[in-house]
Amino acid sequence: MHFTRNKPKVSIVIVCYNSEKYIKIAIESVRGQKYKNWELIIVNDCSRDATQKIIERYKSKKIKIINLKRNVGAYKATNLAFKKARGQYIAILDSDDYSHPKRILSQLLELENDYNIGLVFTKYKIVNEHNKLKKNQEFKLKKDFDSRFPCENLICNSSAMFRRKFIKQLGFYNKSYFYSYDYYFYLKIFMVSKIKLINKFYTYYRIHENQRTIKMKEKIIIQENIRHLIWSLNNGLINVSNIFLFTRKFIIFLVKLLFVVLESK
Repeated sequence: MHFTRNKPKVSIVIVCYNSEKYIKIAIESVRGQKYKNWELIIVNDCSRDATQKIIERYKSKKIKIINLKRNVGAYKATNLAFKKARGQYIAILDSDDYSHPKRILSQLLELENDYNIGLVFTKYKIVNEHNKLKKNQEFKLKKDFDSRFPCENLICNSSAMFRRKFIKQLGFYNKSYFYSYDYYFYLKIFMVSKIKLINKFYTYYRIHENQRTIKMKEKIIIQENIRHLIWSLNNGLINVSNIFLFTRKFIIFLVKLLFVVLESK
């Protein structure tokens, strides 16, 4: 193991809401990391199930638990965790997902060895409620990530790790995004730094019926996707390499939005 400095601390952030079925698996995947200089910040967003009882069983100086008295939503809860973070790097892990034991170590090595890289993410396996593999999310991004990313989110949030300095430099998660605040934040990182894919399946992304994103209104999701495209256009991220993809995505989202509006009448 080689680092350019002493082993830096990594702040791992988990925000949970009614996560009693999966939160233990997420926490145990952090405790099982090969790299040991981490802190885990868990924000319980006023869960109504047994989530609080489960997380409070973990008695460790490395684990900080914040139990909110009212539900504030994922982006506010995550921003609170960011404020409490003391690590040089921040890694995200959703409460229903989990990480491979080598995830943090592999991401840290990439960030430590190339200061021009601001964010790293991994490939991920999609699992169901019973941890059974549904599919591998394959990527072929080495050549076209820079052109595709301004038009579509290619980063699984639970696989992302970035430099904490970007929170001060670029601001916290944006409250105007109800669903895709992470993508907007990563686009801002993309404007000032390199983003790199680690070509390993080091993240496990869970699909289940109680996910917040599944419960969100389709109209909001489509509207936010359109906003991201316009933001990329206004900030010079659309050029000859991705104008066709941009146009195709924009038309698709407009048509979807039209159908949603018509169906709601």
